[in-house]
Formats: sequence, structure tokens, C-alpha cells
Amino acid sequence: MKSLMLFVVCFILSCSISAQNNNEINRKGFMFGVSSGIANSRLSFRTTNQNDINLALNWKMGYVLNPKLTVLINGAVSVYQYDLSDRERLRDFGGVFASAQYFVSNKFWTLGGVGVGTDAPVFYDINPEKTNETNYYSGIGIISGAGYEVYRKKNFAIDVQARLNYGSVKLSIGRTNGFTTALLIGINFY
Repeated sequence: MKSLMLFVVCFILSCSISAQNNNEINRKGFMFGVSSGIANSRLSFRTTNQNDINLALNWKMGYVLNPKLTVLINGAVSVYQYDLSDRERLRDFGGVFASAQYFVSNKFWTLGGVGVGTDAPVFYDINPEKTNETNYYSGIGIISGAGYEVYRKKNFAIDVQARLNYGSVKLSIGRTNGFTTALLIGINFY
């Protein structure tokens, strides 16, 4: 229910902002973007399956090859509740991906990439006295996404994004596979 309400609010906000501003954007050179939203992580551990809704973060930086195509390094963070140890804690199931972003139309873009899937500690929920909580794990990861720019001016844009990433990461308890879907609001500088 919360995700439906968030989607409705984002949709109404994007429609109102889009109706107010149709400025052209100057896409060239280096670009940087950050976004935040909500994620649904579906993880399959060796002994159990888990479904969590929590914080999603994303960052991307790269170079605009032409006004329609950008090559990027893209970082995805999806927080989940890890409870397969002596202390429940938050961890990140995400990754770092080499990716390409292509503008299908003037405001709508798609993104795809491959890279390193990660399972890492969330910095604000670490007990440093427990060394197993600071372990980082990695594997293969894939990311895809789509977005729509709702506000833009010169070299700045705000967009609404949907993201899907898959990871297969080897943990100390065995291999973990998972999908994460996220709905985000992003700020981009071109």
C-alpha cells in the first residue's frame, strides 16, 4: 500500500512539474546523477527466501557521447534486513555496473549494464566489534532501468526512475541470488 501511495504521489508531482517546464537541456561532456527512493528486494539465501521493502539509493557518473547516448559507471544500493546471524542488521544488496543510458525520446531514457553485484554492510548499522558484520561479498550483477525527466533546465534535470537489478553473490553461508526493483527520484547534472 505504501509503495502504491508513493507511486501516485510521484506520478502527480511529475505531471505537474512537467506541465510547468519544457526547457531544452544541454547534454554534453561529463555527467553526474544521484537518486533516492524505495526498493523491494527479493533474496534467495541457502536456507530461506526473503522479501524486504526499504531504502534505495543510486549514483551514476559518465560521459555523454552524443545527446542520446551516455556511458556510465552506475552504483545501486538496496537496503534489506539481514537476520541470518546473531544480530539483526541492515545490509545492502546492490552493485557497481558499467552501463549505457540511451534517450529514446527527448525526455524518456533506458539504461542497461553489467558489473559487480555486492552484498555489503550499511555504514550506519555496523557493530565494529563484530568482524563478520564488516565483510563485503561480491559476484556478478546486471542492472536495467528507465526514467522520465520531469523538470530540466540547461545542464540540470530531475527525473523519475524505475530500476531492476539482479545479483548472484557468494556469501559465507552460500550463494545468494536476488532481484531488486526500485522507484526513485533523481537529480542529474550534464
